[in-house]
Amino acid sequence: MYSNIRQEIFFVLVYMVISIIGCQSESASDSTSSGGEVVELKDYKTVVSYKDGILANPAAMKYDGDSLLYIYDFEHKQVLALNKNGETTREFGGEGRGPGEVIWFNNIYLNDDYFYIVDPVQFRIIKYSLDGEVEGSLDYGQKGSQSMPPPPPQSLISRAKNITNEPFVTASGDVLLPAIRQKEEVSSLYTLVDWEGKELTKIGDIPEGSVFVLDGEQYRDAINEREVPGYYKPRVFPVNDQANNDELYFIYTAFPKIVKYNTSGKKLWEQAVPETIELDSVYTLFYEKSEGLREGGTVALNTYMSGVSSENGLLYLVLGKYGFEEASNDLWIHEFTNNGELRRRFRLILEDVNLAAIFDIDFANQQMFTVTEEAEIRAYGFGE
Repeated sequence: MYSNIRQEIFFVLVYMVISIIGCQSESASDSTSSGGEVVELKDYKTVVSYKDGILANPAAMKYDGDSLLYIYDFEHKQVLALNKNGETTREFGGEGRGPGEVIWFNNIYLNDDYFYIVDPVQFRIIKYSLDGEVEGSLDYGQKGSQSMPPPPPQSLISRAKNITNEPFVTASGDVLLPAIRQKEEVSSLYTLVDWEGKELTKIGDIPEGSVFVLDGEQYRDAINEREVPGYYKPRVFPVNDQANNDELYFIYTAFPKIVKYNTSGKKLWEQAVPETIELDSVYTLFYEKSEGLREGGTVALNTYMSGVSSENGLLYLVLGKYGFEEASNDLWIHEFTNNGELRRRFRLILEDVNLAAIFDIDFANQQMFTVTEEAEIRAYGFGE
């Protein structure tokens, strides 16, 4: 009798252990799947070769959704519109302080009617027709401020610009100006203005613990504790939602997280980005490089560098890279659903040369355009 009872107890215990292990395995599987499926892309075609001599130092790229790639080249101080054969069809900009000319650049923007170049030295955004004619400019500098001298020469290695908290042109042609650069009290991350400079609304919540003036001691204390310094917490860049022209994705690069706003300033939703191996490596490099700095030095923390959305609202973000000293040449692009859930993680593999964190997507033909450190444009095919 007691023997039978012991056997029953034994089998009950075994069943409970198996059930617990099963639940743990299911939980681990769910956790892994929440990080998004990894899709490796190895096959590509070269759109522009370095042998063509067309590009010297491409730093930003926009695809018009039809047939043209708009590429800002640091060496030429111009934007070149290239067709599918890699041929130049028109040019925008040119070095100088005259109408339509630029001294420096931070980013380029494109909508159905116009093309824009942001020049942070002259504090202005230049608007061109798609035929290359200058349509005007918006001066976004503070009253009484002087234009800055040109920065030192840019490295000949193609690298993505840091676009956090910089002027941003919406799909409708209005402009988001970074509020944290203003002298008055900051209540939001951006101020939305029309093309005449008239204020429309405030957009973007300031994260708790944010600071706007760098404090070296606070910075070092945070690094020692493996925490994000408060100086980086308000770092964000917007992405136009192509499915809803009156809505914007805000990408907080230090956390990271995605917040959706409409152009009236209303917050629609917020979604934290789950941990992944490649995101963890960005933080690891950041902390390692920060520990080796001299007093007063900083290292940029950019989990993501830029983004683009599809016509159905899918969001694609490219991970940052710290120069080209990493062991891997690969580039990671994360795909999110229209409610901010990580869906797929594209790993673009290249063995012969490094890929810069510069990209755009031809959704109709399912290809991702990328830039190599040798100033080539390559296109990786991807499917649904």
